[in-house]
Amino acid sequence: MPKHRVVGGVIVTTPAAVFDNYTPAKHLIDDHEWVTIRPTAIRACTAADYATPASALQCISTVTHYLAWAHRQGLSLDLEAVFHPDHVERFVAILSRDRAPETVGTRRGYLRRVGRACTKKAPWPAPARPYAANITLQPPYNSDEVKALWDAARAQYNERRTRVAQTLLCLGLGAGLKPGEMLQVTAAHHVGHHPQGERLVVILLEDRVVPVLTEYAPLLVDLCHRYPDGPLIGRHNPASKDPLGVLRAHVEWPSSLEFKPARLRTTWMVSVLTNGVRVSEFQRISGTASAKALEAAAAFVPERLEGEEYLFTAAGLGSGAR
Repeated sequence: MPKHRVVGGVIVTTPAAVFDNYTPAKHLIDDHEWVTIRPTAIRACTAADYATPASALQCISTVTHYLAWAHRQGLSLDLEAVFHPDHVERFVAILSRDRAPETVGTRRGYLRRVGRACTKKAPWPAPARPYAANITLQPPYNSDEVKALWDAARAQYNERRTRVAQTLLCLGLGAGLKPGEMLQVTAAHHVGHHPQGERLVVILLEDRVVPVLTEYAPLLVDLCHRYPDGPLIGRHNPASKDPLGVLRAHVEWPSSLEFKPARLRTTWMVSVLTNGVRVSEFQRISGTASAKALEAAAAFVPERLEGEEYLFTAAGLGSGAR
């Protein structure tokens, strides 16, 4: 991942330099409004202590647009007041109307980290617990990052690399498979249409049946038609220490983001949870029994706070019923 960014026409290598040179698009936030909210944005983002220019840029962009919304709502720009969890969730609920769940989850993650860091009295919940041992759940890719991954998968140097890249994305983003499971899937024995509905494509694993997200199902079926024999991802040495690592080492991913199979799975988890499956159903199709994994993933799932829709749903009154 590059260690610098160009911000405001200046090459920057530190988060502080990002904050000093960042200016939002004028058609979204005019100069007068930016002068008003800039000091608060910089104080808040500095408190979050991001380590890289890339994460600092995402942070200042997200916080700036949040503060602009808050200012237009007449909210105080005092850190304790404006970074109250209820205000943040109202903003995120509005974003969720026209943004992909992955993008909304990423924005929420930045705002929650900033809110916890820059306030002392605001009632922020504790950060998500570790997923396993000392490893936290990898954050999901946002919609722009997913598009960049697919563009890269289609632009590989040869057919073998393209096959590996597209299979990784289909099985990871579309079905949330774990690395070892990706190596085992074959067209003949694991992928098929559900007997009760041709529109539903499923992957039959040893311990569970996984539904493939609709947007990825045609791509997966096409891969199965092209590669009907052997592992869908291609030939590999199952006895090697890290067979999936060997396969993906030759794939060229965008330099602007770090490719991690675990992030593909988290992105899928967020999509499935956003679709409204129940906890027991999610645990069954994901192969995840741990409540810690569910708790960590919940931080990225958009909440239905607009009109307090979730209260009506929880009461059995239907979505947004009155």
